[in-house]
Amino acid sequence: MRIKPHPHRPLHVGSTGSRVQKVEERLESLGYLKGAADDRFDAGTAKAVVDYKRDHGWTGKPQGVVGERMARSLKNITATQASPTNGNGGKNKTPSTLKGATYNVERDRKPKEVREWLGDFAKRQKLDFVQVQEINDYHKALENIPGYHLVTFPKSKDGGESGILVKDDLLAKNATYIQGEGGGWTTVRGGHAPPRAAPAVQLAGWLKVVSVHQPPSVDWKNGKPVGPENRVKTYASLSEKLLAFAKQQLKRNPDQALLIGGDWNEPASTQGKWSPGWIAQQAGMNTHGGVKTHGNGRIDWEMSKGCRVSNIKAGPTGGSDHNIVTFTVSRPKGKR
Repeated sequence: MRIKPHPHRPLHVGSTGSRVQKVEERLESLGYLKGAADDRFDAGTAKAVVDYKRDHGWTGKPQGVVGERMARSLKNITATQASPTNGNGGKNKTPSTLKGATYNVERDRKPKEVREWLGDFAKRQKLDFVQVQEINDYHKALENIPGYHLVTFPKSKDGGESGILVKDDLLAKNATYIQGEGGGWTTVRGGHAPPRAAPAVQLAGWLKVVSVHQPPSVDWKNGKPVGPENRVKTYASLSEKLLAFAKQQLKRNPDQALLIGGDWNEPASTQGKWSPGWIAQQAGMNTHGGVKTHGNGRIDWEMSKGCRVSNIKAGPTGGSDHNIVTFTVSRPKGKR
């Protein structure tokens, strides 16, 4: 006699029943499950689950288990892929236009309020992804925004200080991070801030997105960085790593677009070695700034190559000291 699994209990190897069959049918339709779907969760099903998770933003070592997040993601992506996308009649299910945003969440807020505000804003604005910074205390909250999943790396030196919030029905794969060095710096509160890391993920098969949060209190004078020595070294290290990453990506994947953005703590106009403008110039990328955020600053912006960035707007703060900045990323015509 078979015992049907509880409707909210995770599915794993050995599970049976209609819930298993529905999961297998979705995985088969998406090309992850080899062979026909049945009502038995076996090793083949577990492998398909792991492959799906790796392509959709799960970090660490994904397990062959279907929990609530996995079930929700499968439901959303199945519904989306079964309908026309971007007005092309469903012939090409890869979206050629993505709506993004960058947002410094800011520390010392209530995680529930962050989750509710950002989740509501992302849904209303129909955002495909959000480059988020200062999220160390909000990982669990951001992971529970309906319709989205968080790509971040808690094992990086900064504990996953930055991340990328990705819509569940958007194919996300090859997640990694660029680790800055330089020793970190002493904060205004007297604590130690470790070198920051910048997470990166591929979206929709054609766009690599990187979320950046450079250390503050660094400026440029006569083309040279000035500020506390440890901050300058840490800033310089991440800039060097970002430049190397950009050059490598653009060389190895000439048909893939690259978007690097977030809270730079410097305006797009800043020049000099290690400045954001220097990174863009050295990598042959375009800079996109110009909206006022964080008071009257212009420090939350993007740089890109192989795509068009338009409709850049500063939105509300939502409780942060930064405005959320929204924009549209378009794939050039003729790219497949």
